[in-house]
Amino acid sequence: MASLTKAIGMNASIVALAAGVILSTVGCASRKEIVIGFAASMSGMDYMLGVEGRNAAMLFVDELNASGGVGGSKLRLEVRDLASDDSRVPIVARELVEAGAVAIVGFYSSSSALAAIPVLQEAGVPIISPTSTADSLSGLDDVFFRTIMTSVRDPLVLGKQMREAGQSRILFIAAAYNKPYYETYLKGLEPLVTISGTIRYSTLQDIDYGLIEGLARNPGYDAVMIVASSLDTGTIAQKLALLGLRKPLYLSGWAGNEDVITYGGAAVEGALLVHQVDVDLSKDTTLSVRYRAVFGREASYGAIETWDSMLLLVEGLRAAKGDARKLYPALKGIKSFQGTSSTITIDSTGDARRALYMKRIQNGHFTVTGRAD
Repeated sequence: MASLTKAIGMNASIVALAAGVILSTVGCASRKEIVIGFAASMSGMDYMLGVEGRNAAMLFVDELNASGGVGGSKLRLEVRDLASDDSRVPIVARELVEAGAVAIVGFYSSSSALAAIPVLQEAGVPIISPTSTADSLSGLDDVFFRTIMTSVRDPLVLGKQMREAGQSRILFIAAAYNKPYYETYLKGLEPLVTISGTIRYSTLQDIDYGLIEGLARNPGYDAVMIVASSLDTGTIAQKLALLGLRKPLYLSGWAGNEDVITYGGAAVEGALLVHQVDVDLSKDTTLSVRYRAVFGREASYGAIETWDSMLLLVEGLRAAKGDARKLYPALKGIKSFQGTSSTITIDSTGDARRALYMKRIQNGHFTVTGRAD
């Protein structure tokens, strides 16, 4: 309980600090501005990535504007909260278009990205997503770009690990509200292992742990795969451990920040996941130094991947010479760019290729155990 209270208090302080940065960013807006939209869930059950991303985006804009902006024009960030509700996505997308956004960074869940694409395709406004990885977003000729790879390889790597460990029967637990994302994992695992049971939930209160206890007896399972946010994943792992249902645990990349350890504690010790960010490689970057100074904590993968998205956007703006009409073709023309810690390549349909890491939670910390590419 003490850890939970501390975590909530820390989040409140981060929000307060971020609000101060927002006011600073908006208050310093110049007459000649380039408006950038930012859309993410910063409240509700799926707030973590959005808060981290917003913090990083605002720090990026402050840093860029302090150095002169893009071609002499300052950037202004228009921030909108999806409130963990995908029905708000079209409304927020239209608001940002009407506010003059030349591009929108955000839509951190795959389900929200899919909901945004039709609106922004019609408006001709590019989307750059830091964390939407569902395979259903791949290979499309649309306004959607991402600086993160599809997760399609993640379950293949994890499934191989399961089989090598002799874990052939897997309990699959997933957040139903991000269906395109969990389906990427489920489809990848099904040819490799036997899914002993599938539990989908809309809220944590919906999870039927009695059903899980029944599945543990018949047909039984050797390991658990959770595809959910870091908060949900940690909470579910704790509950399973308290019920005596603890088994080897596999996580999705969505859960790859410190919140899963805060909420999961010893129940997530030893958990394995595949991830696209080695946080240690970014500790001395401008982002990480500024993030620690302003927010009093390390920049997590959500912040790092947002910084990467902002880097891609600015490269596109510079190639377009600040002309919004030329931004989309400029982004399409970028084949690679330097991210926070490595070169990220972008294919002709706006999909990224980058490093892939194996991580395990050991002694209360994420440890990179190797590369999976």
